[in-house]
Amino acid sequence: MKNLEDVRRALVEKLGDEGKLLVLNARLILRTGVSLSKIHPEQAEDAKSVAKVLTALREMGFELNS
Repeated sequence: MKNLEDVRRALVEKLGDEGKLLVLNARLILRTGVSLSKIHPEQAEDAKSVAKVLTALREMGFELNS
């Protein structure tokens, strides 16, 4: 995945519900400092931010095809 919007889309598809993202997003913010609900422009295309989020999601049991 090239950017955080790609990660967000894949995660919502996997969760099947946009509302579930809100709960998971809180955990992501605490673990990574990155929000998928309000993506900051400086993080949107940052490869390190994308990798950090994908790693955290994987550790939480959400494997996304990257």
